[in-house]
Amino acid sequence: MKQRHLRLNILFAACAIGFIQHASATELSYEHQYEDVSKDHVDEIELSHKFDSGFKLAGALKFKPHEQANGDSGKAFHDDRWHESKISGSYTIQLNNDWQLTPGFSWVRKQNEYKYKPSLKLKTAITDDTHASIRYRKEITDASGKKNKKVDRIDLGVSQKIEKVTLGYTYTYYHGNQNLFDKKRNDYQHEIEAAYKLTKTFSPYIAVKNESVSSKTDQRQTEFDIGFALKI
Repeated sequence: MKQRHLRLNILFAACAIGFIQHASATELSYEHQYEDVSKDHVDEIELSHKFDSGFKLAGALKFKPHEQANGDSGKAFHDDRWHESKISGSYTIQLNNDWQLTPGFSWVRKQNEYKYKPSLKLKTAITDDTHASIRYRKEITDASGKKNKKVDRIDLGVSQKIEKVTLGYTYTYYHGNQNLFDKKRNDYQHEIEAAYKLTKTFSPYIAVKNESVSSKTDQRQTEFDIGFALKI
């Protein structure tokens, strides 16, 4: 298993080195996530390259504080440990001036599981400053010693640009082959986001999500995200 993981990382690095010479846009992003019920803190760092051809390649790492001796969630920025790795690729097809179609794929590695996420996104420009999108993604989780978990995910999004501020809202619906929320195989999520273009290359943002806590109860929680995107 470890050898397989190493080979995939080497392959990703080789592809990145081969393509970077032709990159038209490189972006570094950082995000800190906090959940108010679980008290979990997660930090994510992502580096992506977008090419003139429409192809985008990205790699991300997530870190999470080690839990405390009493079993509580760890403290923010304290004893951070590797939590997750992600490699993703997508290709944007410009159908016309207003419509884009983007197939994509993500591979995620956690301690005891792998996730495979093929997706297809359709985006349209309602006006120069208003956009809407719909995305379908299949999420397959291959966990050691467990039955594969399969989830169908649909994201409906809309965004509005007001001078240097971009506001966005996304509604997500999930349906799986196992219980996801309140002992049911369905779940949902709301997300609002605000980004501010401080300079041509630096954009801080905040986001708030309403999400489920457990597949066994109807309890929900709020996740707060704060981060930035930096064009290199």
